[in-house]
Amino acid sequence: MDELIIASRAVHFAAMALLFGAPLFRLVVAPRDFAFGGAARWIEPLAAAAALLSGLGWFAGVAATMAGSWSDALAPDILGAVMEDTRFGHLWVARLILIAALFAIQAVVKPSRGRDRALLVLAAGTVASLVGVGHGMAGNGRLAPIHMVADMVHLLCAMTWIGGLFFLGLAVHQIVKAGAAARTGAPSDTQSELDALRRVLRRFSHIGYGAVALLVGSGCINALILVPQPDKLIGTDYGRVLLVKIALALLMVGLAVVNRVLLTPPVMTSGSPASVRALWRSVVVEQGIGFLVLATVAVLGTIHPVP
Repeated sequence: MDELIIASRAVHFAAMALLFGAPLFRLVVAPRDFAFGGAARWIEPLAAAAALLSGLGWFAGVAATMAGSWSDALAPDILGAVMEDTRFGHLWVARLILIAALFAIQAVVKPSRGRDRALLVLAAGTVASLVGVGHGMAGNGRLAPIHMVADMVHLLCAMTWIGGLFFLGLAVHQIVKAGAAARTGAPSDTQSELDALRRVLRRFSHIGYGAVALLVGSGCINALILVPQPDKLIGTDYGRVLLVKIALALLMVGLAVVNRVLLTPPVMTSGSPASVRALWRSVVVEQGIGFLVLATVAVLGTIHPVP
């Protein structure tokens, strides 16, 4: 049962990062005339479908844990009891409705900034509601609301960074493809696309600074509440997995610094194909580490924090 919950949580977090990062990227980072081509248009519908299916898997895994077995969990009366009589069930019904609304807007409403604003609000609400199905409600007395707010900030900043990074990678890859097409003699407007990428890189850097700062600050608050004694970082399962998550996050920060200080300046000046390819490869690696961070978060949610 835990295996299903962990896998479902990991897929769900990754899907929500894309659903939140896509409209945010279009509204705040990408120039108005910027457009992803090809298969990119299918990313959001696929992410919504993945979020919905993984959400159902997560719900089924928790229901099985509560019931004690799969045979009991799949009984209609048990499923009904989980949905109607538990906070987890109430929240998941609301979350699945929000995800279905995201899917419907993607399918029915034509692309526009108004559509992106609606998608962003729905995705932000869906991400923030994850606090209620994790350790974000932990804490006693005055710490409870502080932890809840810190966890919401942490989740939204993580989705901003990881989700936005995915679409930044797509933007950089478009220039890689345009350069390859130009070398083969195919029609290409590489210079205008390169200028658009430079604007994207500048804007993403500004957002990244704020997201990472808030991510670190809110993460420290969460860690102090959930692991109040430093020795518990080594002596408990929760602490050890948390250390893995912190190490991966620091690795992401290190790569982000390399991207900003070493790899982005050549793209902003010469824009040579080699500099763009180097940046794209680094962004892909950083994105991969980001998904590993989400996987560790999926595991953390199944381990009881240190009392």
